[in-house]
Amino acid sequence: MKKDKTIKRDFYLLVVKVFLSTLISTFITYVCLFLFIFVLTNNNTIKPSNYYVKYIDSIEKKIKENSSSILRGQLIDLKSYHENIQGEVLDINGNHMYGDKGIVDGRIDFSKVINHEIVKGKYVYRYIPVQHNNSIQAVYVIKAPFGFFINNIKDNPGAVFIYILLLISPLLFFIIYLILFTSKLYKSLFNNIKVLLQAADKISNGDFDFQVHGLRRDEFIKIQNSFNTMINALKETIENLSKIDDERKMMVSSIAHDIRTPLTVIQGQMDLIADLKNQDNFDITPHLDIIRNNCYKMVMLTDNLSLLYKVEKADFLLNIKKIDLNKMLMEKKQEISAVAHNKRNLAIKFDINLNKQFYLLDESMLGRVLDNILYNSLRFTMSGEIKLEVHDEVDEHGNKIYFKCMDTGIGFRQKDTSILFEAFYQDKQYRNHIGLGLYISKKIVNNYGGEIWAYNNEKGGATVEFYIKEFSDSLL
Repeated sequence: MKKDKTIKRDFYLLVVKVFLSTLISTFITYVCLFLFIFVLTNNNTIKPSNYYVKYIDSIEKKIKENSSSILRGQLIDLKSYHENIQGEVLDINGNHMYGDKGIVDGRIDFSKVINHEIVKGKYVYRYIPVQHNNSIQAVYVIKAPFGFFINNIKDNPGAVFIYILLLISPLLFFIIYLILFTSKLYKSLFNNIKVLLQAADKISNGDFDFQVHGLRRDEFIKIQNSFNTMINALKETIENLSKIDDERKMMVSSIAHDIRTPLTVIQGQMDLIADLKNQDNFDITPHLDIIRNNCYKMVMLTDNLSLLYKVEKADFLLNIKKIDLNKMLMEKKQEISAVAHNKRNLAIKFDINLNKQFYLLDESMLGRVLDNILYNSLRFTMSGEIKLEVHDEVDEHGNKIYFKCMDTGIGFRQKDTSILFEAFYQDKQYRNHIGLGLYISKKIVNNYGGEIWAYNNEKGGATVEFYIKEFSDSLL
């Protein structure tokens, strides 16, 4: 795959393109300028920079032929050659003798300038010696314009304008190419920025069902990937917030229903007791059992709600201490048996095979897991049995304690039993019940370093299995 360009590379290429384009265009222009001057000079349309030198050559020859007369003040008629030519005769000390004054400024060392031609400013100066008796008696200084501009500004202003324009063409070409290539680069970059601005506008309007694409250059591709990651994260966050809000509404509704149901039952039993208490042979015991069971449901509900926020925290820790696990399980069996005493055809069995008496565990958290699992079985099992098997094994990772709760109830209707452990999950067979028990159990078991899973039995009923790891002495 061809690697995309970077903005840095584009700017380097911009400089190279502007430089090379300016260089090539300038070369072509200067060739044209040379041809322009050459052609127009040959047909006498314009005057070259050294146009007056040919007149100075003729004047110099004339001066040498008339040296004696010049020393007597009979000067060469320079205007007959051209009106722009001036001349001044100076003695060997540089003092003015004849001709135009002020042609030469300051004192001059004639030994250095005689028979020389000097270009100064816009004029050319030629210092011609005037000799008599084989000795230099004076110096004739000829001054004439020198330069394309000054030679043609008066007679050919159009040619001068073209000359200047061609002369400054490198600067013009540089500006033109800079604007041209910069505009092209800007357009390319702006298209990327435009896409990002449109994406930002969609995000600000709450639209997350899109992906940014089509950007070019490495830097913008990185921004594009970051934008898409941000869009996905925002979309997921919004969906989660919406889900949490729905769960909150459902939880409030379920809590209200779960609390209302046992309260209604308790209220009904209280009214029934009030109506029947004066009858002969009235037995209040079953009514009290119903009231007790519903009170226990309310306690379980409030306990689960208070525990929910605790197990959700990342720093949730367990209260570890040495407990008699066999004794705890026997007490749990008596508790469950007491609650299930009104189900005459239901047996509660515990099969415990442990290698030692004491274990380092959190008794309350383990008890909560067992309560959630056992009472779920009790809720959906009308007859048969609920059996809890417990045993431990030692491996290279430490001591593991395995729990397996089996019942002969109606079982799970869902094929994917993993969803049973999601927060606020509601089984179709038990609507309007807040689904926190198995979710909290999974959190606690995971904190023990264990796992929990559930499935249906082949002959009916359901099974929930989990294992936990015993803590080490160092945590006490």
